[in-house]
Amino acid sequence: MAEWIYDGTFNGFLCLIHETAKTREFPGSIRTFQGEEQSFLFPPKIAERDDLLAAAVRDVLRRRLSGRVFTAGYYAFLSSGKEREMAVYRYFSLVWQRGASADRLLTDSRVAAVHEARRAVSRERHRYLGLLRFSEMSGILYAQFSPEADVLPLIAGHFAVRLAQERWIIHDTGRNRAALHDSGTWCITDFRQNRELSLSAGEKAVQELWKRYFTSTAVRTRENRRLQQHFMPKKYWKYLPEKDPPEEL
Repeated sequence: MAEWIYDGTFNGFLCLIHETAKTREFPGSIRTFQGEEQSFLFPPKIAERDDLLAAAVRDVLRRRLSGRVFTAGYYAFLSSGKEREMAVYRYFSLVWQRGASADRLLTDSRVAAVHEARRAVSRERHRYLGLLRFSEMSGILYAQFSPEADVLPLIAGHFAVRLAQERWIIHDTGRNRAALHDSGTWCITDFRQNRELSLSAGEKAVQELWKRYFTSTAVRTRENRRLQQHFMPKKYWKYLPEKDPPEEL
């Protein structure tokens, strides 16, 4: 079984599925393209990304596997698992061969792995929908976060509806990508913050008021850090303004 490489995008992965289906060859491994590839004895096979082809493959999979199965696979693909591509490939192959009812075989490791990853991604998406904080900077709303899973595509659509009239950026600092929204449309692109964005005067005032409110309403004698971290793990605190102490009056 050959090693396959692709560009790391979900569309690229769908094109890989198409290429292996044409040759009826189950991949031995799948990984992302790492720049110049050198393998003289067993060169990897390359799946080129074609967005039109990917759209066609997406439609076929939705019809054959069901929308529920396709969505579960997509969520699992966005997870942080090292073998996520092979896990999704095995899952799709199983359901393709046995039908949509195979998705209920929860004791099958191929199904269990995808559902476990889907739940983890769904939980992280849900948490960031409530925890993501926008700040007014240089005329736009800017939010940064560093999720374990690649949940940026899952939350951008939500904020495109909720903040439809605003210009905003949601920056995944760990992956150097961002969702950019303007005039009712949004896209995801590579993004590196080369210069520091400054808070507007109004934003600074609002954040200070919020931090003072957060501090003043806390009952110090009933503080329970362990319980607090249970409901909101510390990894989510980094970009929360209330976790910085307010300025001294």
